[in-house]
Amino acid sequence: MSGKDWIKLLVKYKGKCSQCGKDIEQGDYALWSRTEKSIKHEKCEASQATAANKEEPTDQLDCFVCGKSAGCGDCGFESDCNRSVVSQACICSSCMADVSAYSNYQQAFLAKIRKVAKVKI
Repeated sequence: MSGKDWIKLLVKYKGKCSQCGKDIEQGDYALWSRTEKSIKHEKCEASQATAANKEEPTDQLDCFVCGKSAGCGDCGFESDCNRSVVSQACICSSCMADVSAYSNYQQAFLAKIRKVAKVKI
């Protein structure tokens, strides 16, 4: 039943979109799936359908800093991005807007290196 059981409803409780990771506010209309146990924006469904029609990859990159969705659909480089080749070090707009963005990126990089190398840096 994947993809076929999404129903449009009026949101009673604030939630997060399962596709883009952004907030869905109480009182907004959104799509909900009983089997997926998740909710998503109508526009995310539309953009996913458009991407599927173009036969482009719909996989989203995770933010290198916070691990949430990097927001590939809202990225200015979307038309030039080949996710199978692109660096897995994209960051989301909220991490980019943080005044400590560069420092946070450096810390995330060091943490990932420590995991891979299993050494203390």
